[in-house]
Amino acid sequence: MSKSEPSRSGVRPTGRRGGPFESDETTIDSEEAIRLLSDDHARRVLDELNEAPLPASELVERLNSSRATVYRRLDSLESAGLVQSSISVRTDGHHRQQYSVAVDRVRLGVGRDGVTIEASD
Repeated sequence: MSKSEPSRSGVRPTGRRGGPFESDETTIDSEEAIRLLSDDHARRVLDELNEAPLPASELVERLNSSRATVYRRLDSLESAGLVQSSISVRTDGHHRQQYSVAVDRVRLGVGRDGVTIEASD
């Protein structure tokens, strides 16, 4: 098993979510999600996580960004409901937190009530 390959022995969700929009399992903070989708670093994190769940250390390497920048974006994306985290336990007993995209699709709407965001799993 390579270092970037997720463990098969167990995954426990730990992500937190907040905001007004709720789909089957995901709550999206519309205002924060819109702000994050306009941020280049956050979009790059989402692009990488769209391929496969990854630990923060792997994102740091792939994005050639500082740990602080990656962790800040992961925290913001997770708080907004766009990313979720889980604990991956390896067969050797070590564990690490990995991140994945929490929604499959986000749709932005503009109307009389302002800007809205809808997400689907």
